[in-house]
Amino acid sequence: MDQLLFRRPAMLADFAQMFFECELSDEFKEWFHGLGLEASSYATIKSAEALRDEDVRTDLKKVNVPTAIFHGKKDQICPFEFTEAMNEGIQYSFVVPFENSGHGLFFDEKEKFNSELFRFLEQ
Repeated sequence: MDQLLFRRPAMLADFAQMFFECELSDEFKEWFHGLGLEASSYATIKSAEALRDEDVRTDLKKVNVPTAIFHGKKDQICPFEFTEAMNEGIQYSFVVPFENSGHGLFFDEKEKFNSELFRFLEQ
C-alpha cells in the first residue's frame, strides 16, 4: 500500500509491465499509465485493499448464470490457478484459457478474445 500512497506513478508503471505479456509500444504504455493516473487515488487504494483482504470464494456459489472465465496462462497479477476455484465455485461456468496472455488478455490476444466473447454471447 505504501507504493500506492507515496510512489503511485512509479507503481502504476510497474503494474503496467506486469499486466501485459505482449510487447507494447511506448505510446500504448503512456496511454495505459494515464488511465491509472486518472483514477481516484482513494478508489485505487480501496480496490487494492479489497483485493488483498476480501475472500469472495463463498460468494461464487451465488452466481447462477452462464459464466465464461477468460484467463491468461501467463497472468502475473491473478495466477491462473485461481481459475480452478472460480470454475468449481460457479455452477454454470467454463474456462477459456489464453496461452500467450497475461492479465491484459483483451490486448495480448485481441482476436481470440473477441471471437471467444462473441461465441459466448451468441449461446
